[in-house]
Amino acid sequence: MKARIVALEILNEGISNFFISRNAWKKTSNLTKQDRAFVRRLVYGTLRYYFEIDKIIDTFLKDTKKTPKDLKNILRMGTYELIEMKIPPYAVVNEYTSITRPKFKGLVNAVLRKISEISDKTHFESGLPPWLYDKLKKDLGDIFPLFLEKNEFHEIYLRAVNKSRDEIILDLTKQNIESYPTHFSPWGIKCTEGTDLDSFEQFENGDFTFQDESSQLVGIVVDPKSGEKILDAFGGVGTKTTHLVQINPKAVVTYNDINRSKISIAMDNFKRMRIFPSKMINTDIINSTLNEKFDKILVDAPCTALGTIGKHPDLLLRLIEKDITEKAQMQLKMLENLWEHLSDDGEIIYSVCTVTKEETDGVISKFIQNHGEAICVDPFEGKMNFDFEKLGVQLLKWIDGFYISKIVKSNKR
Repeated sequence: MKARIVALEILNEGISNFFISRNAWKKTSNLTKQDRAFVRRLVYGTLRYYFEIDKIIDTFLKDTKKTPKDLKNILRMGTYELIEMKIPPYAVVNEYTSITRPKFKGLVNAVLRKISEISDKTHFESGLPPWLYDKLKKDLGDIFPLFLEKNEFHEIYLRAVNKSRDEIILDLTKQNIESYPTHFSPWGIKCTEGTDLDSFEQFENGDFTFQDESSQLVGIVVDPKSGEKILDAFGGVGTKTTHLVQINPKAVVTYNDINRSKISIAMDNFKRMRIFPSKMINTDIINSTLNEKFDKILVDAPCTALGTIGKHPDLLLRLIEKDITEKAQMQLKMLENLWEHLSDDGEIIYSVCTVTKEETDGVISKFIQNHGEAICVDPFEGKMNFDFEKLGVQLLKWIDGFYISKIVKSNKR
């Protein structure tokens, strides 16, 4: 029962704020390892299939608009357990009835019993709102089913920092955590369980940090060289910044972000990993100008993040159709402004953790049309067998929904 109460508290926050904070998961700290995994799956799954779950629940409610929010969330979690997790109906009905306010116990009991009667014949589809389903099916074509499959569940990825990858895997094994090396990133570690590793001593010591394998490949594409002036234009919490410095401490890496709260988190991460950029700035890339030029600029642009639904299903609650167009327009403007601050023969590396055509090839295609001196090259220089089709690489076939493009500023064209 306690696990479901904790899950309900986290879900209430996630739906109210359209976002689940990392602090919310700390509510699971006193639960067993098994219960923590149960809570994570229950909350993520309920959010992942939020729209389909509501459609089912609403058929059994007389007035859905008058149903209290906490009560609706109890019904949502119970429905997910019945249909997706296949928990025995008597357990689901009894558990959720017991945690419901006395006034509504009868309603919860009745609705979940009715849903349990159809649970064997009911299954979830994509979990996407109809407009997004139609759009991504058109954009992705043959690999759309792969997108749905990969966003069903997202495993935890780490990047080895101040210890070797083998040493960290050995440390995790001693603590009964299954992990193994990633295929493409030489620093990457994949954990098969939803364990909260940020409470581990190895994390606090800066031995590793959290970073998806696809994100780690950005560092390989940037390929920092000694003495190169490199700008991480949207540094966020500093994950990619530290990776660039880790790859080559002699590169001159500048971190930038406009969000002061992210800068604060980035500073904590720099201290934890004992890796610092050469310079930190706080500039609005779209509306300001920089007073220097760079050999390489990393544009890890704000995007719809549709490649991360598996670990951030809450984004489906807040995403609306016009967001895609607005993000793409903003991304293009960012490239346009930063292009002026790129040295001749320099490189812009553009990356987004999404799969929409507008935010990937669409942005790069428009940018190239506007700049005769801009040339797209294979981001991985043929070293990895990814499909490069003139503009960039979509990693969905191999890892997850993540796009990388490399643009060279050449005056020889």
